[in-house]
Amino acid sequence: MEIHRVRDLRITPEVQGAGEYRKVSYPIRVGRFTEIETPRAVYRFNRNGEIRHLRGKGAQWPHPAEWLKRTAGGDWVYYSSGEYREVLDLFGEYYLPCLSYPSNAVAGGDAFGQEAVQAAIRSLSDLQETLRNLLAEEAPAGPVREALARIVRMDEASLERRARRLHAILGGPITVLPPDTRHADYDVIPLVVADGCAFHCSFCCFQSARPFRPRAPEDVADQIQALRRLYGREIGELNAVFLGNHDGLRAGADRIEFAALEAHRELGLGSAYRKGARLFLFGSADTLLGSGEELFRRIDRLPFETCINVGLESPDPETLAFLGKPLTGRGVWDAFDRMLEVNAGYERIEVTANFVLGDRLPDTHLPALVELLSGRPDRTPPKGAVYLSPLWASGSADPGDRKRLIQTFRDVKFRSRLPAYLYLIQRL
Repeated sequence: MEIHRVRDLRITPEVQGAGEYRKVSYPIRVGRFTEIETPRAVYRFNRNGEIRHLRGKGAQWPHPAEWLKRTAGGDWVYYSSGEYREVLDLFGEYYLPCLSYPSNAVAGGDAFGQEAVQAAIRSLSDLQETLRNLLAEEAPAGPVREALARIVRMDEASLERRARRLHAILGGPITVLPPDTRHADYDVIPLVVADGCAFHCSFCCFQSARPFRPRAPEDVADQIQALRRLYGREIGELNAVFLGNHDGLRAGADRIEFAALEAHRELGLGSAYRKGARLFLFGSADTLLGSGEELFRRIDRLPFETCINVGLESPDPETLAFLGKPLTGRGVWDAFDRMLEVNAGYERIEVTANFVLGDRLPDTHLPALVELLSGRPDRTPPKGAVYLSPLWASGSADPGDRKRLIQTFRDVKFRSRLPAYLYLIQRL
């Protein structure tokens, strides 16, 4: 790993990071990237020259083990260490992603309200101006010059255009990612196989007004080619795909198989720097119950480890009615059992389930939820998890409300036979 020192910059043009995302209690960087360290900050740029990670330096930076990440959709995310045991208990990860937009988080402060964090983000444009001058005056030749040229081209306006282009290719932003994408640190290539939703639950803040409609194979193939061009050199780094949008499982075996195999082949997922190709989908209870074994057999044969996340919300009929969820309590129990069957019967598929938490839900919700989660399966299986989603937007509840909700979550988690975590809703 060759390091170049120019003025007060420490430039490493080809850092070989880890080959897989791992859950560890210290910062780990995955993939290949260019690192530039200045007296103010450490910057890491992907193989296209786009900023991906940024960590401030000095006494004003909140914590030396915390950092900023920029997503392909144009959002900044601050990774807080918090109390390691608490964050791991609540979210299943050692770091808490603090989002720069309203979400459903119940832990973590306002990282983006801190001047040191904003200053670090602003410093990126100063660094690019410095690099622009270096390229004109004294930058070394070869890989260093090539890396710096890519970084300079990816200024704020270029990054914004690329985020808009990503959304245009897909037909709009990805409003919510499956919670299981945390296993890939949310670094997924999005590919839309179906639009709309079949149910339009009244409580859902991500619902589409469009009826459910699968995309044609030609549309999916066009998306893949456009994504390959957009991601460019970074394609060789990524190993995970999200087949959206809100009920990708409902698109059916033919469309899922076509999209997955086409993406695997055209995007080079089998030979990516990050090892172990992953596939993520959302599904509905109705789709899960209505899908025969042929669908799961074909998904299980795909060259992916597949996670399917299903929204069940509550086993309580009164709560389902309150949420506007067109399910019966019996249907939720049946879907939960079906989830366990699929997890036990297929080696490369893991199904997880979402339920809600909130002070304004009917009093019958929590007892019914605890009854379901504490009664099955007989023992904790190697696969499967439940995610509990708070029904509020960020900043809408006072600290006392949040503390009570976290305690409620812990009570449910203690009684659940499956691992339970809070669902931190992220977009792309």
